[in-house]
Amino acid sequence: MRFEITGENRLGITRDVVNVLTDFKLDIRTFEVTTHHIFADIPGLRSDRFALVTHRLLQLPGVSAVTPIDRLPTERRRALLHATLAALGDPVIAVDASGLIAQANPAAQDIAGSPDAPLRDRPLSDFLTDPDINDLRQSQFRLPEREVILGGQTYLLQVEPIGHVDDGTDSADDAPWGGVMVFHRAARLGRVMTALQDRSHTEFDDIIGDSKIMGRIKAHAKRLASVDAPLLILGETGTGKELFARACHRASNRADQPFLALNCAAMPEGLAESELFGYAAGAFTSARRGGKPGLLELADGGTLFLDEIGELTPYLQAKLLRVLQDGRFRRVGGTDEIAVDVRIISATNRDLETMSHQGTFREDLYFRLNVLGITLPPLRDRREDIGELADYFVTRTARQTERDAPRIAKDALSWLTHHDWPGNVRELENILFRAVALLDGDILTARDLSTAASGTFGAPATETFIEADTTGATKIGSKAHASPDPISIAMAQESFGAGMDMLEREMLTRLYPDYPSSRKLAERLGLSHTAVARKLRKYGISG
Repeated sequence: MRFEITGENRLGITRDVVNVLTDFKLDIRTFEVTTHHIFADIPGLRSDRFALVTHRLLQLPGVSAVTPIDRLPTERRRALLHATLAALGDPVIAVDASGLIAQANPAAQDIAGSPDAPLRDRPLSDFLTDPDINDLRQSQFRLPEREVILGGQTYLLQVEPIGHVDDGTDSADDAPWGGVMVFHRAARLGRVMTALQDRSHTEFDDIIGDSKIMGRIKAHAKRLASVDAPLLILGETGTGKELFARACHRASNRADQPFLALNCAAMPEGLAESELFGYAAGAFTSARRGGKPGLLELADGGTLFLDEIGELTPYLQAKLLRVLQDGRFRRVGGTDEIAVDVRIISATNRDLETMSHQGTFREDLYFRLNVLGITLPPLRDRREDIGELADYFVTRTARQTERDAPRIAKDALSWLTHHDWPGNVRELENILFRAVALLDGDILTARDLSTAASGTFGAPATETFIEADTTGATKIGSKAHASPDPISIAMAQESFGAGMDMLEREMLTRLYPDYPSSRKLAERLGLSHTAVARKLRKYGISG
């Protein structure tokens, strides 16, 4: 039987409890003591005798309760640890300073080929030779991440010390007495990256648009999503090609596997190659020890989205073609063949067919990529969807800028419907963000949208001009030039947070003269007084 004794933290209370248990000639298997609590495990203690023991214990000064429990604290912690380790899909091994395994989770047992036989007290060298225990001890169990082979598979190894106490001294007692080794699978890292990139998990139902043309496109895309073959998505800039790529992944039988994306035009050839294919150890001077897996490895089992595929260089086109043909490739600087099972979804706003005829894009790669195809319509061809899209972007921008969503006036909706939208949905999103972020009111008008589209915010600068009128008389006047567009400046910032800070500062700076106190400004913005005061201090805004 296990039980807990609750009492005061007085000197000698533990000795008194032990004396009572000894008087009853009880066999104490486990005894744990913490402040105000004593725990005991006494096998074979019957309930009638436990009642007598409880009566004696409660007579001790400072003892307030004796309660049966199902587990001791150490047993509970051990069970939680085992459950946590079992829940980890990656192999985890704890090793002591002598090189013996102290703990291993089920994933490690499976990889080591002994799912039923415990690995505890077996030498680490039975399963792993690089790094060996000497490397681990020499590094104080703080090795940089590196690739290792365990059970014939490649993993990224992460090591953390156990028992290290950093008190600023160099005492030998500070040395760790072991380390925890976590072996990350490339595919699991890919799933983590997917979760960080996209927490919303785009489905086809999330794509806004009920027009006939969008209905047909979504129905067609759903059918293609379930076909496990390369997919090419065509469409002008800003039509939502990545959105459809994510939705196709979610509707495929690879939905539970990674979805990773690479913009082929966003980086030079060498960097794009290492991002896509990874690199081997020693591939170049600054290469990480052990090498680095590329997106193809990280997306193994899932989907890799290659945006702006038409910008891929001829050299990378040839390397990608081999992956599509054989499912194999070599890392940069490597000699080993790596096999992957990845669905390639690509997208472009360029005419790849014409490019292939002109010799600027490999014709064989074009045919490999274009096994399945979707062409997305420009926004001007589905104007029926503009109202719904506008409502969505206005609401989202209001939430991002911490204000109430303004109402869209009729003239604003008419302006939106008749605009040509060369930048498609992305242009619509940007204009509405500009208009809502700097709107001084609760109604969004056509004038607000026109101003947002032209970028003419704030007081215009002027330039004096001299010209002759129709009668030949000279006329002196001035013409306005728009001041720099805050949105453009914000979009040029190095991060979303920096851009939002710039816009927030702009809003507060412009509103403060009309609401020259934190309380008035808070009432205008619908925020708390303390929140506005904090923001004013942050940006140094005052009268």
